[in-house]
Amino acid sequence: MLNNKKGWIYIDAFGRLNGRWNVLDAFGVGFAAVLVLGVMLVQSGLYRTSGQMIKGETDLEYTVYLRNIKTSQPNLIKEGNKISLSIRNQPRGDVSVVSVRVAPRKKIAPNALGGFQLIDDPEDPNGFDMWVRLKDHAQITGDGYVANGIKIKVGLPIEVEGFDFRVTGVIFDIAANTDTNSGLPAAAK
Repeated sequence: MLNNKKGWIYIDAFGRLNGRWNVLDAFGVGFAAVLVLGVMLVQSGLYRTSGQMIKGETDLEYTVYLRNIKTSQPNLIKEGNKISLSIRNQPRGDVSVVSVRVAPRKKIAPNALGGFQLIDDPEDPNGFDMWVRLKDHAQITGDGYVANGIKIKVGLPIEVEGFDFRVTGVIFDIAANTDTNSGLPAAAK
């Protein structure tokens, strides 16, 4: 206990502050005051909630680049199917596959003229690169697109999962309300 004669606060044997107020009542009043202050800040516009940050919604298409997938069946992912995504180890849910492009792994080899050429990698006949175009619905915020509470940005690591595969890739391209055939890189077409 602190000396009350000098104006210090003390708690008596009955749990009262300075012999007048109950400690639990004081915490309850303080909590209510903070709650009222928080509501006033949100209503005044000084503090923004997540609902106020959403600027709209759109259909979104993004391309996932799956590099060096080892498989004897390069057509694992098919157009029109639904696949599951995991982003940052969080299940994202199912999305539709718009298009898939598959290319065998390439290797630089010298040619007879002293230059170089790209050939299919003979050391890795089961290695493929895939560009998978996915269709999703997202909210537009000041910080980008958000689908199911997860920000969708180029360079974001992503896991793609189907019935008989689970592979890791990266988001390569993002486009809102685009033609389904225009989003793939020229090398993949």
